Amino acid sequence: MSNVIRFQFCKGAEVQFLSHLDLVRTMERAIRRAGLPIAYSEGFTPRPIMSYGYALPVGILSEAEYGDFTFAADLDPGEFVTRYNEHLPKGLAVLRAERRPEKTPTLMGEINAASWSVSLPKVSGSVEQVRARWQWLQGVDSFVVKRETKKGSREVDIRPFLFAVSEIASTSTDIVFECLCGLGNEANLRMEELGELLGFDHLEATITRTGQFKKVGNRYIPPLGNRGWK
Repeated sequence: MSNVIRFQFCKGAEVQFLSHLDLVRTMERAIRRAGLPIAYSEGFTPRPIMSYGYALPVGILSEAEYGDFTFAADLDPGEFVTRYNEHLPKGLAVLRAERRPEKTPTLMGEINAASWSVSLPKVSGSVEQVRARWQWLQGVDSFVVKRETKKGSREVDIRPFLFAVSEIASTSTDIVFECLCGLGNEANLRMEELGELLGFDHLEATITRTGQFKKVGNRYIPPLGNRGWK
């Protein structure tokens, strides 16, 4: 029987500015405090066998982060959720967990798409402007931007990385919509680029990652559960 538990967790406003490295350290401390039988790698510097999906940008909230933990002994997923949540700081919470079969592909090997909820203050624009921008985007084949990388600047066509946009609605104070975008090494859409595509400043918006998926044809399969892109 596999001792790998895959779980979904959220990252709230209390920890939205925690970097991915600090998040990993926080998760490790919590597993030790909970006294859960995490497995360790072999070698001179053993490390807990814990892996995650693609890093969440600093300042972004999430309802759908994922981790895979390997344990040295059999552990019921329900017990893991209860005990682990008791030791996680405010703003982090495990939502669900299940045991994974042996040789399950890694999260980063599976995930290639994500959904994002955007809440943009009306002072930054109007519903009509965002709707018009999305309508225009649906009629263009490319949208080239410059990306700064460790190897220098390069041009990237990011239009194919924005798959879909939900109904663009309005509340008393905000413009709200959800986007489905590429995620990963091959088709990753950055949040500042999403803003460039739809004509808003991502720093003025509240953005939440609401889902991560494996895109297979026209289907979007989550790492846990069955809630795909709506």
